[in-house]
Amino acid sequence: MDSDATDDTAGLAGDDDQSQRYAELTLDDEFVIYDRENHEAWIQSTVAVSIEDYQ
Repeated sequence: MDSDATDDTAGLAGDDDQSQRYAELTLDDEFVIYDRENHEAWIQSTVAVSIEDYQ
């Protein structure tokens, strides 16, 4: 694992319990969003896009 990795331990945007379930990890040029309760559930990408861009 890269030493420059950062983990958003507060979870993704929002204050409810559901938003605290998910967290993001940045590894140099890759981004990972993962489920803290299900360690087999994660998404990895080399491109980061905001939720607003999908709406």
